[in-house]
Amino acid sequence: MTRRQAEKNATRARQEATGQPYQAALKDLRDERLAHREGVINQPPWAPASDGPVPSELSGLVRFHAYVICRYLNDAIHRARYTGLPFYEWQRMTLYHLTDALEHLNLLIGTVTAYLQEQRVAPGQIRSHLQVGNDKAVQAFITPSAVAHLAGLTGRTSTEDRPSVWHDVGASIADGTGWSCPDREDALEAALAALYGNYPDDEQAFDNLPASLKERALALNELLRPFTDPESTT
Repeated sequence: MTRRQAEKNATRARQEATGQPYQAALKDLRDERLAHREGVINQPPWAPASDGPVPSELSGLVRFHAYVICRYLNDAIHRARYTGLPFYEWQRMTLYHLTDALEHLNLLIGTVTAYLQEQRVAPGQIRSHLQVGNDKAVQAFITPSAVAHLAGLTGRTSTEDRPSVWHDVGASIADGTGWSCPDREDALEAALAALYGNYPDDEQAFDNLPASLKERALALNELLRPFTDPESTT
């Protein structure tokens, strides 16, 4: 089939579907084809791998949700080990804490992913970062809550019909108020560094921290030595 014959067939199909005269249907098809061509030509290129400084709002986003996730995991550990709850109460409360932590983790991943898409990072690069094999799996992370969260984080008005608490939480992360608590996030960062930083075997383990947090991590490391070093008498 020639290109001209294909165009005639498409025009007749449009004419039957819409009731338009033949010439009007032909003109609409050609206009649509031209608009599509212009869109492809003028489409911004996908961005290469990012190489500048990390946007401060994304750092704040990760710190906030990491703090909340760790808090829920701590609650789950205590429910599972120390409370002496009946099994029914244990399973109920433990799964509450774990699914709350999972909600924050999925929201964090979805918000970062939506941000990368807005910055036109290449789809293949995003799939690689998320360790998934197709775009459907990528889009599964980008829930309406993640979209609203990103809007708040970047200072935009929510597009949802009803007010979104996640939009407000995003705004609070960006300006360090409300639901966000930078001091508590600092405490968590110092504690995690002390617990997992492999110091003193790696003397540079805390060098990525700001000076004040490094000092706290070193102090906490000394307090943890009786737990991490059985031969320590500290």
